[in-house]
Amino acid sequence: MSYYKEKRIRKLKKKRIWPSILGLFLIAIILETIVFAFLGLYVMDLIDRKFHDSYKSSYNIAELMFSDGLENFTAEDLEQYIYMDNKILAVSVIDSNNEVVWSNNNYKPDINDIRIYYDQLGIYGDNFELIIESDGRDIFEELIDEVALSDDVLTCIGNDFITDGQRLLTERNVPIISSDIWMAIYYEDYYVLVLNEISVLNNDIYMVVITIVLMLILSLVFIIYYIASIVGIIHNQKRITKVLYTDIVTGGYNWLYFTKKGDKLLKKNKGKYNYAMVAVRMEKYRSFCTCFGVKEGEELLENFYWSLKRIIKKKEFMAHHDEADFGILLTYLDEEELYSRINYIEQVLKNVVPNIKMYFRFGVCIADSNDRSVDSLYNNSITALDLLAEDSEQKITSYDVEMKKQQLWERKVENEMDKALVTRQFKLYLQPKYSTKEENLAGAEALVRWVHPEDGLIPPNKFIPIFERNGFILQLDDYMIEEVARQQSKWLGEGKELFPISVNVSRAHFTREDLAGHICGIVDRYNVPHKFIELELTESAFFDDKYVLIDTVKKLREYGFIVSMDDFGAGYSSLNSLKELSIDVLKIDADFFRGVDSVERGMLIVSEVIDLAKKLDMKIVAEGIESKEQVDFLTQQECDLIQGYYYAKPMSIDEFEEKYKEI
Repeated sequence: MSYYKEKRIRKLKKKRIWPSILGLFLIAIILETIVFAFLGLYVMDLIDRKFHDSYKSSYNIAELMFSDGLENFTAEDLEQYIYMDNKILAVSVIDSNNEVVWSNNNYKPDINDIRIYYDQLGIYGDNFELIIESDGRDIFEELIDEVALSDDVLTCIGNDFITDGQRLLTERNVPIISSDIWMAIYYEDYYVLVLNEISVLNNDIYMVVITIVLMLILSLVFIIYYIASIVGIIHNQKRITKVLYTDIVTGGYNWLYFTKKGDKLLKKNKGKYNYAMVAVRMEKYRSFCTCFGVKEGEELLENFYWSLKRIIKKKEFMAHHDEADFGILLTYLDEEELYSRINYIEQVLKNVVPNIKMYFRFGVCIADSNDRSVDSLYNNSITALDLLAEDSEQKITSYDVEMKKQQLWERKVENEMDKALVTRQFKLYLQPKYSTKEENLAGAEALVRWVHPEDGLIPPNKFIPIFERNGFILQLDDYMIEEVARQQSKWLGEGKELFPISVNVSRAHFTREDLAGHICGIVDRYNVPHKFIELELTESAFFDDKYVLIDTVKKLREYGFIVSMDDFGAGYSSLNSLKELSIDVLKIDADFFRGVDSVERGMLIVSEVIDLAKKLDMKIVAEGIESKEQVDFLTQQECDLIQGYYYAKPMSIDEFEEKYKEI
């Protein structure tokens, strides 16, 4: 598989999960930070309010005690106030000498044991101090440090927080945590000491609990959403992979999956199993679709796939490739077992629709230690399959060394053909045609030879079929027509007598509606009379688009070119083509003159063909003539021209000019 194709597939399959996971962690951290920040701010504000409330209560007591005079204030008055505000536990008044002048329980804190801190609290004035009993815990000290206090406030760190579990269980609004704190209010030269119980009640944290719960619910929603997103991404990746690896015809694994898994398997095999690639082809699949429908044809392929899937082993893979072709990577012990399995596969496929006759062919390529590519193995097996002749009774063929050499040769030809055309490595050869009446030179056929700078002379059968398959034959046809016109122009300039030279025009060229004008343009560049250029077409061209062919032949003859039909009788000759095509020359194929048992019948047919051609006002050329007996027979039948080794083989222009100096 190509790098860019592999890259695009990886991108299609891959959707990164880590951004979603990172987003999940970030949102969780942000939500947690918000919750703790809110909790911290709320606790700080709560403590601040508790201290302010304690101060207000203490200051109100001080005002109450001195409103009618301290000497008139009794413990009963205080109890009434304490009853109204149960946060007040005790009250003492001391003078400047640290002597108790009033107390509801004769108790006061020891001033000498108090550690003093100063801070600010700017909203309640300057006439109070805050005293907390000594030996308190550091955590409470840290909380007190966060409270904003006003000028001239005396702050002392006191006892531990006290948790009252029993009241928490039995009362609705009970302290969760509490601490006893002395507030010292400086009032009219006295210190009014008020012991306050500062408590955090369950109602105080009600909003905190609600907020935390809401935050947790919100966090949980986001976490669930992101987890669902991650699961969705993973699920979508699996779906994309499944779609990517599914064949749209069979519904099974497609060729991409087959190549990836097969390549991986071959790479890890290391000689443990013997593998062979088998290309399976149903013959005449299009005919089946024509008769029964395309949908039924696809259903047939689907049944083929799942029938094959059921019989392959664990370490084997298969997939539908194209049209009615399948590739199977099989394991085997020896060649006999391999061919036995292929025969079994054929029977399984035929039994898919037992009442319809179906034909299958198999191309086999053995995987050696160097083969790591499924595509390469399949290509080789298809090459072997394609080399089977259509009329061959053989149904299984194996890719061998000779086929590989042929592939390498075709690759070399295709790599060098353009350069060969530009550097004129293709040479014009001529094979003379002799008149049966005068027995002298009356024409020639232009043949191409490839004179390679390294490989030497390459015969046409080594490169012409390749050019016909890849379309390069069109360029070679133009090149040869131009070479013939160039040579005719040279001889014309030298004052030599010209004679018709025939040039082959491939059937692929006759798909051009402007072919006649195209050829005329090539020849006219060299000012050669058209009657000295003979254009040979094969009878098979008649079966492509006969209307274009008929029109082209008509135009060529109107331009003055000679048109001939080459190899008449070599293929599926039709008298209908002679009826519809107005041609000048008919070339009889050499196969009529070969063979031992059929010579007599061949001569009889040749005789009738010559007689028919005469009646249609056509000249006759017999090619491939090699014996005196054949020449005598053709002379007796009044054949016009003879071409073959009996008179001369194809030769280069230099050899031709040397032999026929009289031209």
